[in-house]
Order: sequence, then C-alpha cells, then structure tokens
Amino acid sequence: MSAAPLYVAAAGMACPLGLSAESAGAALRARMNRFKRSRYHDDDGAPIVLSEVSTLTPELRREERVLGLLGMAVATAVRGLEEVELAQLPLLVGTSTPERPGGVPEVFPRALEHLQQAHGLRLEGSLSRSLALGNTAGLQALAEARLLLARHPRLPGCLVAAVDGFINASSLDGLLRQGRLLRPDNSDGVIPGEAAACLLVMRSPRRDDASPLRLAGLGFGQERATLQSDEPLRGLGLAQAYREALAEGGVDVAEVDFRVADASGEGYGFKELSLALSRLLHTRRESTPLWLSAESLGETGAASGLVALAWASVAMRHGYAPGPRALISTSDLAGGRAAALLRGPDTYTPRGMP
Repeated sequence: MSAAPLYVAAAGMACPLGLSAESAGAALRARMNRFKRSRYHDDDGAPIVLSEVSTLTPELRREERVLGLLGMAVATAVRGLEEVELAQLPLLVGTSTPERPGGVPEVFPRALEHLQQAHGLRLEGSLSRSLALGNTAGLQALAEARLLLARHPRLPGCLVAAVDGFINASSLDGLLRQGRLLRPDNSDGVIPGEAAACLLVMRSPRRDDASPLRLAGLGFGQERATLQSDEPLRGLGLAQAYREALAEGGVDVAEVDFRVADASGEGYGFKELSLALSRLLHTRRESTPLWLSAESLGETGAASGLVALAWASVAMRHGYAPGPRALISTSDLAGGRAAALLRGPDTYTPRGMP
C-alpha cells in the first residue's frame, strides 16, 4: 500500500569527519577516516582503535557526548529557520536499545533543554520523543514522523534525528565480550565510532528547492538468523524490508542506482546484503554500487541509518551520486531490519562519481 511521501528539506550531521552534512559527506566521498589508537585498552593491554569527534572532550560522560552530538546535528539541520517555525517542529530521536552496554536509550527531556541552552533552539515539546530501537531506530523514526504529519496537519514538518556512540568503557567492553571488536586476533570485528544525523522532513518540497529529494518508501522486516544465533543466514528479513520500501516507492530493485548500508566490517553483514539483493534481483545487472559509511566512521549504531540517508541526500544535491534512486538499509543485532528509498528528480544527471 502506498503512503504519503516525505521530502527531505535539510540535513545535519556530526561525526569525526565533520560537523555538517556537507563537510562529512565530502569526507565520506573521499574515503577519509579518523581512526586512531585510543586511551582505552583491551584485555591484552593493547590500545583500542576507534573513531571519535575531537571537539568533544574525553572527560565527557556518555550522556553528555550523546547530547553534544545530537545538538550539533540538529542545529545544522535547522540553520536559517525562524523561531516561530522552530517552535512548531517536534523532534523524534532514534537511540540505542536499553539493553546495549554503554548505550543512551533515553535523551528526553534533556535533549530539548540542551538544544535551548547550547544552541538557542526552542522546539515543539509535546510530540517529541525517543525511539530506543538500535540500528533501525532512525528509519523507524521516519515512519513515526510520517504518521505524525498525517495526524497533525498544523505541523509544518518534523525533525528526525538519530544518535549513538561507543566511545565509553561500557560500550567498548560490551563489544569485546561479544567478540565484535576489531583486534589483531579478530579481523571480523568493528571499529567503535560515534555520530548523529538529523533530517528536516516535510509533506511537500520547499518552494526554493530546485532539486527536491523524496523519501518515497520505507520497509521493515525481522531476521531470525541473527549474528549471535545458530540459524543459517538467508537474508529474509532484509529482503522483506527492501521489498516493502521499493513497493511503496514504485521502483524495481533493478532500477536502484546505488545502495547505502550500515555493514561495519563483519562478514555477516556483507553476506546478508548480498543474499537480500539476490532474492529481489531477477534481471541481469552487472553491479549496484554499495556505499558504506562505516568504512570511514566505524560502527555508529543507532545513528547509522540517518547518517546513510544524509550522505545520500548530500550526494544527490551535489551531483556525485550515481543516480537519483538510493536504497538505504540498516540491520540491528536483535534481528530488526529497515530500508528506505530516497528519490531525487527524474531529471537528475550525475556530475561525478565518488
């Protein structure tokens, strides 16, 4: 069943590669990274390699780091808006799950307080809330925003954000105990990172937007064969999420110009992406470009989905995306799967490739 589309009016990002979607997108395009040996050590006394935002002081508690990242991403997404318009914009924030070691699942009401005190932003508070759903949280928040705008016609739009970070002892220890941390003796692991992204979404494009970007479809699924289960991986959950997002957007998978995914170094994620695509692709095609933000940012958890969407939106606006149809996907440890179809103008012509 088709649903009303959302238009991406603006995007913000805060990550180790930049404090705006444009700067971070350019660095991601160049395949830059800020990976470094850190002050944290593993059980063998070796420094843990991670990716952190240098403008946040190391002494900050994990709650303060998350609020700092979120505030910077939201502030850049709403740059130029008047106070009257800001006061009518609710904020939905995707966060880590409650059970994740070192995560910050609940950011309200402190998020609204921080935005007002640190950035002078007063947002709509009665409809704002967190969605503590892990890697799929950002795309789930977009689905909530779509419902919110349908139920409240007075709202001019909605701010959808996601934030997460693994730069704290509890998160790093959790990755280590799960066998997911990249180490000399574990090449099938992840580099811990941190990031936040924010999208301003509206029912229709802004009048001054010459290249409107439309969130044409969303899809969700559940994978039984998780990373920590013994079941054989068949890619069914992600394939279902792909199928729903493409159906809503009226696009065949063979028409997708590129994919952006949250696979962050583990073989499981790459195998799942391949299996899911093969279940839907029934016509011959040489390849569909796959962009991976984790190659430059490391594992960003709940932020990964909106980081991918923000990167794809910047790439389309600046003309270096391969085409106007991007398929974004995220996979959570507990089995949740989510996908989004982002569409640019049909007249889009690439000016360059990443």
